[in-house]
Amino acid sequence: MSGLLHGFDLGRMFAHPGFRTTPFTPENLARHQQSHLTRLLHHAQTQVPFFRDAFARAGIDPASIQCSEDFQRVPIFSRRDCQQVDATDRIAQNANPRWLLDRSTSGSTGERLTVKRTWFEERLLNAFRWRAWREFGLRTSDRLAILYFHRAQDPSDNQFLQRLAARLGLCRQQVFDAVGDPGMARATLDFRPQAIAGMSSAIALLADQWAKQGIHIPLRFVATGGELLTEPLRARISTLGAPILDLYGANELNLLASRCPAGADTYHVCDDAHRIEVLRPDNTPAAPGESGEVVATSLFSYAMPFIRYRIGDLAVRGPDRCPCGAPFSTLLSVQGRTIDRFPLGHDAWLHPWEIINAIRPQFRWIRQVQLVQSARRLLVLRIVALQPPTGQELNLLETAATSAVGNRARISIELTHHIEPSPSGKPIPFVALPLTSPHA
Repeated sequence: MSGLLHGFDLGRMFAHPGFRTTPFTPENLARHQQSHLTRLLHHAQTQVPFFRDAFARAGIDPASIQCSEDFQRVPIFSRRDCQQVDATDRIAQNANPRWLLDRSTSGSTGERLTVKRTWFEERLLNAFRWRAWREFGLRTSDRLAILYFHRAQDPSDNQFLQRLAARLGLCRQQVFDAVGDPGMARATLDFRPQAIAGMSSAIALLADQWAKQGIHIPLRFVATGGELLTEPLRARISTLGAPILDLYGANELNLLASRCPAGADTYHVCDDAHRIEVLRPDNTPAAPGESGEVVATSLFSYAMPFIRYRIGDLAVRGPDRCPCGAPFSTLLSVQGRTIDRFPLGHDAWLHPWEIINAIRPQFRWIRQVQLVQSARRLLVLRIVALQPPTGQELNLLETAATSAVGNRARISIELTHHIEPSPSGKPIPFVALPLTSPHA
């Protein structure tokens, strides 16, 4: 059992800010993070062959990492780096593989990445998601409906605590299959939830079905996540008539940030669970207001550590402390996968949000958008309309999109009745050419 709980004990768990009510100050939050980083780096070097070898190649002694500036010397690892080694080399040697939960993900590239956690780590990381829901108004006696693209429950994940809590009328939750269950909308209604969480497009589908049937129930909030909350999705979800809490996370690390519950235009980073960096292309820290790549370190993933791991997302760094007074650092926005940037040749790029922001005034008649790069300098904006657009609406859409692209590429508009989702059921909003495309 000691291998499973390495680095933790129950006292630490219940004293942790994910569970306690005593607020952090920026100073003790920084000490908390550095203390856990020190322990994590030592653990990775002594127990995980992947990091032991990587630190040796980089000439890094984890004991010398005593501050944020020192941490910049730790190597950065990509998904491909993790995929190219045997998964056993990424698992701590003092963890029993038979007891680990499988949280592997195919990701947006379709390439499976092995992710393993102990039952203890899973519960601890989930606590930060529950904290975000609590801060947005969820009560312990509320029923929470979770809409997901169904996946089988890992048989190793003991649900005893969840079942016990449900029998006591606490933390009641139920997962609904938004793809495989045609009766999902009715089943969710019969559950009588006080709050709804899940994939953004799955919640939008529920909102559409309830709107058609004239169904409206009071909800404390709707928590979106798992994909970018685009304006068309937000508009559809808003018909539920509840505040929208957007969560930013990754299967590898669970929750990374959540929308400020006080209404500030920021996302609170889970600084007490992770160290989140926003880095420029040269790997230096982005300034507040500047866009960069998200690189994350999980402070509580010991069975399979993730240290300076490239999530694959772009984000805009916010103030080091939220204007609402919370001690957490912030993000201003999450802009999407780095693979979604469109390469236009000669080191030129176009981020699809340049176009999405430009056509925002036309979202009132748009149900779904997909931007496809069919050739290096040719883009197709595919539109599923809520109702047939007028000629003027189409002209305004085309003018706005063309203006956003400028002379970097040509763009055409295609009206369609259906946009094919990915094999997992997720929508594919942006399709960029690979860097090795023959159309380059």
